Amino acid sequence: EMIPKMIESGTDIFRLNCSHRRGGDFERVYPLIRKYAKEMGKKVEVLGDLQGPKFRVGELQGDPVQLNNGDVVDFSISKDESDTIRAGRITMKPTIEQNALVKGCQVGTTLLIEDGLMEVTVVEKLSDTELKVKVVRGGLLKARKGVNVPDIEIDCAALTEKDIEDAEYLLKLDPPCEYICVSFAQKRQDLQELIDIMDRLNIPAEKRPKICPKIEKPQALTNIDGIIALSEALMVARGDLGVELGVNRVPFAQKLLIQKAKQAGLFVITATQMVESMITQPVPTRAEVSDLCNAVWDGTDAVMLSGEGASGKYPLEAVMAEASAVREAESVMH
Repeated sequence: EMIPKMIESGTDIFRLNCSHRRGGDFERVYPLIRKYAKEMGKKVEVLGDLQGPKFRVGELQGDPVQLNNGDVVDFSISKDESDTIRAGRITMKPTIEQNALVKGCQVGTTLLIEDGLMEVTVVEKLSDTELKVKVVRGGLLKARKGVNVPDIEIDCAALTEKDIEDAEYLLKLDPPCEYICVSFAQKRQDLQELIDIMDRLNIPAEKRPKICPKIEKPQALTNIDGIIALSEALMVARGDLGVELGVNRVPFAQKLLIQKAKQAGLFVITATQMVESMITQPVPTRAEVSDLCNAVWDGTDAVMLSGEGASGKYPLEAVMAEASAVREAESVMH
């Protein structure tokens, strides 16, 4: 019953987050979105969001491990199931993507853990799977926390096995979804991988979703012209971009990306923490409303909800707050 309420409140696009695709959820929800939109006479689109490569530390041997500033510890691909995180050793599971991450590190490479709460720097490279790192900013390390490496272009495919399976599912939807997001796009070739799947499945041009790269790594900014050349939409994904680029550089990156995308005629989505406070509060902050309006004045076509809509206490109020701010911003545009 929440879908028609969200449409009524101002939702124009529903995002199917493939990170959470499991046991028939999409099969149940997708027809409902189409059904209610048709019944209500509203134009509502659907965006399929591929998970992309995930980089996380592994499991703990026991309790969370304290990392102290100045400590030098191992940072390695785990040798077997028993090679877990413990005092003096951080491990990652041996996936294709995580192997590529560790292999790409050199002396001086910075690794950020848990959205940058902890930071380590490579001081010695023992092999393609074993590093020695020095703790720059310590903290309590828990299992399965994310790892970001801003300094390097990670040499792995943009689409994992799961992404390929999810893309094939999304491309077979009837009616087709309007957008597919490629997460952690770093270069033009990352989008070509999705085009190749469409070619392999013989998806006709009129049924192909618009390709929407999520700009989350500094390397994507360097390669942005090549990325835009194969795109019909673009998402300014400020979460990981803030970790990788540094939060102070995100506002300029947002303006640059929107400007370049609009010059190329792309549909632009601005995402992450748009009304973050509304996960627990019924009204947005003044700063959040300013952020929404400035995104519109920059040229964004859509503003996104994440946790506010998925797990917050006030999902409808969050939609209405965004819609209200966007309408106000549009009413006073030059």
